[in-house]
Amino acid sequence: MRYLRILFLAMLAVGLIASGAWAGNITYYGSGSSANTPFSVAVEAMGAGRNLTQSAASNGVNFVNKAALIINIGHAIVSGSLLTVSFTNGGFSGAAVFLCQIDATNNTTGQSPVATAIPAANDTSLSFVIGRGIPGGNNVFVTTSANSTNCSDSNGAFIYRFLPVTSATFATVAYNVSISGTVYDSGPGVNIANFAKQFVTAYGAGNSTIDWTGTNANGARFTGTSNNAAVGGSANIQFTSMDINTAGTSPSAGLTVSAILSLQDSASWSGVQRVYVDGATGGGGCTLASNNAVNNSLAGSVNVNLSIPASAFNGTASFAPAVCVDVKGNTVLQARTIKAAYNISVSSGGNPSRQDTFATVQQWASINVYQGLVPYISAQSIYATICFISNMSSASAAVTASIRATESGASLAGLTGLSLGTLAAESTMRVDFASAITPYTYSGGVESAGTATSLTGLQANDRYTAMINVGASPTEVTVNCLQLDPAGSKRAVPVLTQTCSPLCQ
Repeated sequence: MRYLRILFLAMLAVGLIASGAWAGNITYYGSGSSANTPFSVAVEAMGAGRNLTQSAASNGVNFVNKAALIINIGHAIVSGSLLTVSFTNGGFSGAAVFLCQIDATNNTTGQSPVATAIPAANDTSLSFVIGRGIPGGNNVFVTTSANSTNCSDSNGAFIYRFLPVTSATFATVAYNVSISGTVYDSGPGVNIANFAKQFVTAYGAGNSTIDWTGTNANGARFTGTSNNAAVGGSANIQFTSMDINTAGTSPSAGLTVSAILSLQDSASWSGVQRVYVDGATGGGGCTLASNNAVNNSLAGSVNVNLSIPASAFNGTASFAPAVCVDVKGNTVLQARTIKAAYNISVSSGGNPSRQDTFATVQQWASINVYQGLVPYISAQSIYATICFISNMSSASAAVTASIRATESGASLAGLTGLSLGTLAAESTMRVDFASAITPYTYSGGVESAGTATSLTGLQANDRYTAMINVGASPTEVTVNCLQLDPAGSKRAVPVLTQTCSPLCQ
């Protein structure tokens, strides 16, 4: 008899395979109780497994429209078969699972489960031994809300357990029916969850121009903004609400989320007073406020970290701050690039800290004018340096000079942004450098010395470096310098620019 039963089952399996009955599928009610809409799960929350109850789609008695996870069988299922439900990146919670039949009227009235199985928590596959045949055209549903004697008391809900992942991926579910090891019905895997980042970062650059032509014209402040604030860039964290959230809205993994914004400055924060973020204006401005992260200890640093207060960002909403840099206002500034990167941390049970790559959030242009550096000048008048400045543009240009270094170490306070007057369009002017800076005018064939600006603090035989600033495009300005010699000869003095090699002029 046992041999005949095995033979019968084997012949039945062959017959089923021959019939081509491989057309099963799965219908589930997912996110928002919408048919076949995957749940959304925060990757940041998935350092550990998380349960999610898939609720019934409705409160009606029609289980085709009510049950959470329905298997639309492709062929009549015979008693003694195994119906196996398999997950990837998901599994069972450990609660008893009931397989209930949906009859021809789409109900389960008076029916007991077709099969019951008790998985271990995190099992990814579960097989039900079919206790009675299921006619073709009927469906079954998987639920954790029935009992061992009655499916009609079930509300069709099912508890999933999503397993740990570390990057964007999917959770899927599939089924097959087999007898004597031969599969004769199956449904392809369908996506039941999308694992994605809950926190997406984005960076935007603010562009600031160091002012050499405005009211101050000393290279210590910026054009087009307040005297001490660079144009703020942005470092945004976009929060997306999901079916399993890291923190905050339900259902929540109940984790603590925090962020640190790391900043790098290519000029080691020279001339900078403080850096901070301002989220109060949605990234639209820079004002010190109580919820800002501020760093005032910048001397000699390249990298600084700003710990974002929980009152500004705690993983429950988006955060869109401006990245703010205030300069001292009395120190000549350098061109630089400031970059930022978030480190978003999630407490135990979440995925480890996520460190972004650095992205540009501020750029400071050093030149909105011509700048020429004269590296060697003597304070002694017998070695005076004479420079000829030509403005070839069609507009007049302000001319200033700044002392950048001295051999004696004399203080440079008050020696920046020294006005030398205005150079008319398509004109040339002479400027002499010694213990004072003297501009000249030329009219009617006569050259006349203008008002000299004394370089207070220089010693009588000091040597120094000066920068000449002309408020016109660098391509429209030339500067040529000569130095006197007591013997009556003159020698060329190089003028260095940022757009050519040291001896290009």
